[in-house]
Amino acid sequence: MNLPKIQILLAWILSVFAGSVFCSEDETRLVKTLFTGYNKVVRPVNHFSEAVVVTVGLQLIQLISVDEVNQIVTSNVRLKQQWLDVNLNWNPDDYGGIRKIRVPSTDIWKPDLVLYNNADGDFAIIHETKVLLEYTGMITWNPPAIFKSYCEIIVLHFPFDLQNCSMKLGTWTYDGLLVAIHPDNDRPDLSNFMESGEWVLKDYRSWKHWVYYTCCPDTPYLDITYHFLMLRLPLYFIVNVIIPCMLFSFLTGLVFYLPTDSGEKMTLSISVLLSLTVFLLVIVELIPSTSSAVPLIGKYMLFTMVFVIASIIITVIVINTHHRSPSTHTMPAWIRKVFIETIPNMMFFSTMKRPSQEIRQKRLFPTDMDISDISGNPTPTSVTYQSPIAKNPDVRSAIEGVKYIAETMKSDEESNNVRKHFHE
Repeated sequence: MNLPKIQILLAWILSVFAGSVFCSEDETRLVKTLFTGYNKVVRPVNHFSEAVVVTVGLQLIQLISVDEVNQIVTSNVRLKQQWLDVNLNWNPDDYGGIRKIRVPSTDIWKPDLVLYNNADGDFAIIHETKVLLEYTGMITWNPPAIFKSYCEIIVLHFPFDLQNCSMKLGTWTYDGLLVAIHPDNDRPDLSNFMESGEWVLKDYRSWKHWVYYTCCPDTPYLDITYHFLMLRLPLYFIVNVIIPCMLFSFLTGLVFYLPTDSGEKMTLSISVLLSLTVFLLVIVELIPSTSSAVPLIGKYMLFTMVFVIASIIITVIVINTHHRSPSTHTMPAWIRKVFIETIPNMMFFSTMKRPSQEIRQKRLFPTDMDISDISGNPTPTSVTYQSPIAKNPDVRSAIEGVKYIAETMKSDEESNNVRKHFHE
């Protein structure tokens, strides 16, 4: 019962094999016929005065990287090219109904399209994929390529910048009278584009140009330029650079709230300055070395650094003034007037009462002290005591020393009271 099924299966396998053999024979015969006597150096036209019309389409697959320092944009593209080769057509009925074949691109004539604004690597396409050849002679070549194009990076508004980068494609040796290139659309193809985490495409267009170079003033050269308007996504810089700098600026203001006696005012100021210096070094590595413009984030960090340096200078003055004493410096009258009487009233601070002239001039030992208090012999107030002790120079020197010590202690006590009242 299984014998008929086996026979049917064998017959089907033989028919498929025979068909493939006949098809391979037809394709082999077709390729041999097409490329017999074919010259890939000669342009595929019927007359030399005719131009080969090449339709060019750019498909952007991925924006790999944007090197701001070296101003290079690396992108993954597919460069689609179509042209008619009059030497490679056939009648499908003569070759088993074959309407399309794939042949190596190295065996046929190709337009020498190159990237004019190439910045690094190869100018032309180096991956020689096969081409699709139709029976009418229409050739379609869609090779992949990694383009590294030059792009002038404008850093004025970095990291909130909008860059206009381009890719200029054109033939290297053929002028516009020999090879005429046309864009297949006024926009590049982004149907398979993979979004970037750093850049977003806002607009993209293509323009065709006729250029007359100094070497050939009578012959135009054609090129197709694709422009891409790219907007940077600043979230990374906001989180990792701008917000920390704002916090450092806030810490700089807190320096003035630290008590001078704590000894940490200068430490905090210097730490903030060093942190800003590190962030500035990071920014310098990200932006191109150009003098045309200063980036926005650089201006902000420079202003913040000036603010921190000013706070350090003010802190030095404050600490120096704080550690002065009446024994080393005398407070001028205008400083007392401004900082102790005027400014506290403006800031609604309670002002201290200055001791009266009589109290400040009061001494523990009056100058007319009766020296009999020391000798222990009372004398009438109307009679000056003439004890030998009073005439002793050593005793009088000791008394003057005690009076000086008492006056100094009194002055220090008044100064401490003034300082304590001002701190409160």
